[in-house]
Amino acid sequence: MNLSDVRYPADTKTAVRNLLIQEARRAPKPAPRWRKPVMLTFAGLALAGTTAAGVYVALAPVDDKREVRCYFRADLERTYPAPNAPGITMPPYMLTGIMATGFDANNNPTPDDPSSGMVQITDPIATCSDLWDRNLMNPGGITADLIPADFTAPPAPAAPTWNGLDRDAQGNPLIPEQSDIGPGHYVPHLTECVVENSVAVIPGPAQVCAQLGIPALEK
Repeated sequence: MNLSDVRYPADTKTAVRNLLIQEARRAPKPAPRWRKPVMLTFAGLALAGTTAAGVYVALAPVDDKREVRCYFRADLERTYPAPNAPGITMPPYMLTGIMATGFDANNNPTPDDPSSGMVQITDPIATCSDLWDRNLMNPGGITADLIPADFTAPPAPAAPTWNGLDRDAQGNPLIPEQSDIGPGHYVPHLTECVVENSVAVIPGPAQVCAQLGIPALEK
């Protein structure tokens, strides 16, 4: 049974929550790293009731929010074929971040840090929502089944034309590929969870973290 499956009577909910938090504070604990598969325990977790039924979900903090995982769907394992790249597989999420203005990669003081030059993301849901809005979360149509039938998509872009100048190495006209990247695409309801000590923004309601057996992001 997951911690999220535990239900308490309304008159004991507050008392149980206080007891668990007191127990969790008894001794210092290392920062948790959540991995798959994850086993949730009482120690080291903040607990919060999220529904009128008194369902409890685990909360976990993330100190470094310079990179955020935007998951394609509520599935932590599923991978996807990369469009126009036979044999290449994409992970279950798209990793995104925001580079600091004026960052000089040639004079990076921490070259061993893969997140060097990135700023802390204060609103992970807004960051991932932007990717969905611009259709970057639907490469090759992998999330097209999540789009409601009555959703009105933006008009298809005009077919690109050759500018008469650019050519490839063989001298053939270099015509840009048609792209449907742009604003106005479907954005599902998104929820902030924690996977492997990283912020994971996952399509689904507030209960999706508990349903996947992972903690929600502690604000």
